[in-house]
Amino acid sequence: MVEIRRRSLEEVKALGAEEAVEIMRQAGIVGAGGGGFPTYFKYKAPQPHLIVNATESEPGYWGDKLLHREYLEEFLQVFEAMKAIFGFEQITLGVHEKDREWYAPYAEHAGDGVYDVRYVPDTYALGEEKTLVKHATDTRVPRFVDTPDGMRRPGMPPDVGKVVNNTETLLNIYNALFLGKPLTTKFFTLYGPETEAKVYETPIGASVGEVLEISGLNAENSGHLSVLDGGPYLHDVSIEEFGEGDAYVRRMTNALFLIPHGTQGKEYAGIETRCPDEGIVSLVGRISGVNLPLGGGLLKPATPLVSEGDEVEYGQKLGEPVDEGFSVGVWASAGGEISSLENDIVAISGGAIPQEEAEAEAEATAAGGASPRGEAEPFQEADSSG
Repeated sequence: MVEIRRRSLEEVKALGAEEAVEIMRQAGIVGAGGGGFPTYFKYKAPQPHLIVNATESEPGYWGDKLLHREYLEEFLQVFEAMKAIFGFEQITLGVHEKDREWYAPYAEHAGDGVYDVRYVPDTYALGEEKTLVKHATDTRVPRFVDTPDGMRRPGMPPDVGKVVNNTETLLNIYNALFLGKPLTTKFFTLYGPETEAKVYETPIGASVGEVLEISGLNAENSGHLSVLDGGPYLHDVSIEEFGEGDAYVRRMTNALFLIPHGTQGKEYAGIETRCPDEGIVSLVGRISGVNLPLGGGLLKPATPLVSEGDEVEYGQKLGEPVDEGFSVGVWASAGGEISSLENDIVAISGGAIPQEEAEAEAEATAAGGASPRGEAEPFQEADSSG
């Protein structure tokens, strides 16, 4: 088994493709920008062109922009390493026209051959992989592809020599390859028509209600709000009425969008927000408990390495990926006691939310259920009244 540890740039560049893929798998990296597609699988058959989706198309989001501003050097290093490991001929940063000034520091480095920056229209659908490929490269991903066994499947970027990753996904790859840091946290924007935008780095599995309380909201004065996991266009309902029920932060939570109960997300498609003055705020160590699914979505449950009653430390491995289907390692996003391990959900120090609610949330995206939204899946908008 490969070792997840700190490595210098030269050590990372010297990794074989199979080693790097296994590090991604063991570190638990999945697509941070959509349906949680397992990242390692995209690199099992490297393509000539990597496109980094930095369009952040949902109105009001700030996570990607702040990550690229704060971790510029880290992105430059991972771009250089990925070219060496996977033989990419080109790495492209896909950016909205409106964000040219924000990404100006990247443009200054683009001439060194590591990558280029391509500006695309300020259109919501640019967050979808196939649309981004079309506008960033003038290449069209086929709608369907006929397979050798006589079946048809939706076309995907690898069919035209492209791999697409979300900004945060690439940062998670950097953390695993260079810092030996597995996936334990999620970056997202918290905002709404009545709520000033904030960007948090939060332990995966944290209570949405607790995050909102930390942000300064409480059910007593905010019970009229619904909480959406996502933005105005594409989202799942996280909490129907704040204070009634709860949910946890998922591996693909990009935003917590607060809107008046009974309204629809799309009513706020024109929302504008300002960049948070405090930048990214970390809630690591400030969360009382977490619920960590060992699988869900496209992922087969990992084999648990802990038992109820065990004491675990932050960053400790909790689940070993299985060989069948898609599966990734699972790591503790908080320290404390394993308070329960039921139905492939590990609760630490009481868990973020009640077990029944945690199971219901995991079941909503369980493997074999409804198709997950986002990466490598045909684009469809969520049908929700918010």
